[in-house]
Amino acid sequence: MIDYSDDFLGYLQLKQDLLFNKIPKKKILYYIQESLDEGKKRAAEFKNMSIKDIITQLNIDVHYTEENGDFFKVKFRAQSSIDREGKIKILLYKPSVQELAQANAVSFEEMWEIILAHECFHFLEFSSKEIVSEKLDSISTIKILNYTREAKIQSASEIAANGFAKEILHLDHLPNYYDYMFMLKEGSITYNDIEEEYQEFTKLF
Repeated sequence: MIDYSDDFLGYLQLKQDLLFNKIPKKKILYYIQESLDEGKKRAAEFKNMSIKDIITQLNIDVHYTEENGDFFKVKFRAQSSIDREGKIKILLYKPSVQELAQANAVSFEEMWEIILAHECFHFLEFSSKEIVSEKLDSISTIKILNYTREAKIQSASEIAANGFAKEILHLDHLPNYYDYMFMLKEGSITYNDIEEEYQEFTKLF
């Protein structure tokens, strides 16, 4: 039976990183747990506040569109932008949010809050200039003689944003759990696919 723990869901998120195969195996859990900790620490700053209160406090504008959020093979639930005055806007793709909610048997309002919380964390990263992926260790991507090229693991910020959302909203799972349940329902992945990922994860840890 698959245990959709924070570490496993963080692992699934980390695997989406373009540089995942460059990460030393002994560092995989480091990126997962440090990222989750960063999200939880940020959430502690807003203890006992609802996501709506946080959005209001941070002066974030939220808008909806009836567009489906499909761009080529990528499905967007929301997008954030910032204007010249530093005002951030979050645009939610209503049909995309609705189908995610339906696939997980939760209300549109609940899914709306989950996605807002995730996007809110990225605003906090930007406004404080403390990007999680920049704070964590770099990895070596190329080594030739005395030359080494290093890079950051960008998905660390996504893991942290999921950790933040889970804490703020007191969720049972990290938000990317809902994405996997949606993909299972629409048939783009199978339960065996997730089982294989889980077996790989348990072998590592």
